[in-house]
Amino acid sequence: MISYKYKLYNSKHNKHLSAMLMDASFVWNHCLALHKRYYRMFGKFINANRLKTHFAKRYKMQRLHSQTVQEVIERLDTAYKRFFDHIAKRPPKFKRAKDFSSIVFKQGGYKIEENRLTINKIGKTFRFFLSRPYEGAIKRLVVKRDAIGDFYIVLVLDRPVTTYEKAHNGASVGMDFGLKTYMTLSDGSCIDNPRFLRRDLNKLKRASHRLSLSKKGSHNHEYRRKELDRIHRIIRDRRSDFQWKLAHNLCRRYDIVCLEDLNLSGMTRLWGQKMNDLAHAEFVNKLEYVVTKYGVTVHKVDRYFPSSKLCSCGHVYKSLKLSDRSWVCPCCGEIHDRDLWASQNILRQGIADLESGSKTSKVMRGSNRVRIQESR
Repeated sequence: MISYKYKLYNSKHNKHLSAMLMDASFVWNHCLALHKRYYRMFGKFINANRLKTHFAKRYKMQRLHSQTVQEVIERLDTAYKRFFDHIAKRPPKFKRAKDFSSIVFKQGGYKIEENRLTINKIGKTFRFFLSRPYEGAIKRLVVKRDAIGDFYIVLVLDRPVTTYEKAHNGASVGMDFGLKTYMTLSDGSCIDNPRFLRRDLNKLKRASHRLSLSKKGSHNHEYRRKELDRIHRIIRDRRSDFQWKLAHNLCRRYDIVCLEDLNLSGMTRLWGQKMNDLAHAEFVNKLEYVVTKYGVTVHKVDRYFPSSKLCSCGHVYKSLKLSDRSWVCPCCGEIHDRDLWASQNILRQGIADLESGSKTSKVMRGSNRVRIQESR
């Protein structure tokens, strides 16, 4: 399976899509209210299939396809299961119509011809920018609306993921994420921090100030909100483009990539805006996806491994501070560059883990995810 995303033309017909999202939010809120009431009365929740049958008998939606309604109910059921399994912190909440952002067509209810999307239920046709051709049978179509109000469609196609060839088979690298530099590689190269948020921070401050001065509920407030969201989207797109290109570049150059399994949420609480601008977690997610195209192995070293404090002689320099960019081993006198030495230690430990299989870690090899269990 592979997905393609396309942007719809801005048209007056898009108001019909907004109306469909409003109906979808009604389905969500109505079913959520039934869940809450049923739980108060009987102490348990309603099965998704039973809720689908009840909703189909009682309501006939004028705009939404039957499978679209079923998908909204399944989405609500999945949200409750995630809460019960302690994956989500909170149970699902009621949503306003403007906050409901997507609907899904599974097997029918639409027709696509070239760059035209026709939704059968409302009989309207929407054109989209065919930025790249797609091949394969469409298994799922998602209509999404972003915070600015632009609409996109996502086509999920039944076709294998395109694979690429690496430039160097057998090459391996360790990487150490940083704050001043984006990352330091074990071969001595550094990736500079692009600082996309900091570059446009003044624009964000001015737009946020203008938004705070406008009256809530007015047209000017909505205009200023979209102005602020548009700047955020530009920053997000630049960062995403940089991360995708970097992930492809690493996978073309190396066969094994070793990195630390960092507690990024805790680091975000410490350094806040810097960590949000770097978005290391997003990059790791992109890298784990890109390796499925190149057949590269990604190995995560244990987060408690002292990569920047461990000397080649075996001594752990526990008094190392964050401000120390280099340090001298008190046992053997060797001088270490903090970031470079950390990346080299990560590489050595990663290769040792892969060869022995004795450490708990997650390994990505091509399209297969392998979990290595800790040996007792």
